[in-house]
Amino acid sequence: MATKTKKSSSKSVKKKNTKTKSVAKKAPSNSALLKKVANVSDSNKTLSKEIKSMTKIFADNQKVLISIKNMIDTVSSALEQIQKQSRQINIIEEDTQKLFSGLNQVRGQSKLVSKINDQTNLLQEKISKITETQRAQPAGEKILQKVSDSFDSIRNNSKMIMKISQRIDEVRDDINKVSAKAGSSTIGTEIGDIRRKIESISGKAEQIESLRGVMSNLKEELQSVVSNTKSVSGITDQIDEIKQNIQSISSRTGNIGGELTNLKNQLGGIASKTEEKISGFSSLLNRSDQASSEFHKKTNEIIQEIHGIKNATNKASESTSKEVLALLKLSEYQSNIRMQAESKYGTLNDLEKMATQTSEMVNLFDKLSIESEKKIVLPHEVRKWAVSKILDSADRWEIRFTDVYKLLANQLGNNLLKEAIRLQQVRDIYGIRAVDEIRQELNLT
Repeated sequence: MATKTKKSSSKSVKKKNTKTKSVAKKAPSNSALLKKVANVSDSNKTLSKEIKSMTKIFADNQKVLISIKNMIDTVSSALEQIQKQSRQINIIEEDTQKLFSGLNQVRGQSKLVSKINDQTNLLQEKISKITETQRAQPAGEKILQKVSDSFDSIRNNSKMIMKISQRIDEVRDDINKVSAKAGSSTIGTEIGDIRRKIESISGKAEQIESLRGVMSNLKEELQSVVSNTKSVSGITDQIDEIKQNIQSISSRTGNIGGELTNLKNQLGGIASKTEEKISGFSSLLNRSDQASSEFHKKTNEIIQEIHGIKNATNKASESTSKEVLALLKLSEYQSNIRMQAESKYGTLNDLEKMATQTSEMVNLFDKLSIESEKKIVLPHEVRKWAVSKILDSADRWEIRFTDVYKLLANQLGNNLLKEAIRLQQVRDIYGIRAVDEIRQELNLT
């Protein structure tokens, strides 16, 4: 037990000695403290430097992120434009298909137009033949005048025949009186008067050929009666024969009057028929003239419609070709701007090339809109994209803001620059002074 207590006491002594040694070690000197303070200050300085460098890196990263955001915005706007352009291209394709179908229809209708032209030529030939026949035939007015003259002559002849019939009736009455006064002494003078009257009747009836032979027979019989007036015994028989002859003459004259009336009626019917035929012929000519005029009008309208379709197709094809050319030029311009902006090194001349390309593109779209009579303007987003690309490349190539601004103002103009420039981008790249300068130059609020 005594040995155990000794050992424990010796262990406790050793522990106390080690504790005093450790306390003596923990109490450093002033020089060590100064060294430690110097080391801490140096580490703080290095940390501050690293923090500054990190802040610069963070600022650069922020710029990179902003530029990436702008790139994403431009890419999204470009994608939207591409979608719009794809829609426009689809619409243009549909329009071109419609135009081709319309052209096929026009080609199909060209055969009808040729047939119509052939029919018009045939109608013109027929009309020319009709006009020649009209010129060769006597005019309708002359025919009507001839018919009216024939009517007048027929009327005059009928009047003459009526007069002859009246005179024959008078002669018949006179002969009856002669037969009643056959026994008187004045029969010779009365027979002479009758002969004179018959001679006047025969002179008036010379125009009718059918009565000449009858009147000559009557003259001979009357002369025989005059020669035999001395013998009164046979005069009654002769007077009866004269009566019979006069009755036959009157019946013949009545027949002649009926024939003349029939002839008059026939001539009237012929004249009315000729008038109807002439009126029908004139109406046919008028109808043919109207039909030919209407046909010419329709042909002219068809030709005008065909010319209008041709003009519309030509305009549509020209406008579509111009729009396609504008889209091709726009894609080429965007590819050129991207290639130039992606280069790491560049100068002010490269920026000038980019600015001239944008101004040429704007002028090209304006020219196409004037030629095609449609508003084909370079999209506003493309202008903004071009200006932002120029500013990004100027920042990358470390070109001064004054030079960049002068270049953009000279090449693009203040109006386009006012619409396309982004003040936030200028502020991120060149600071607030550049923004103030732009506001003063462009009168922005």
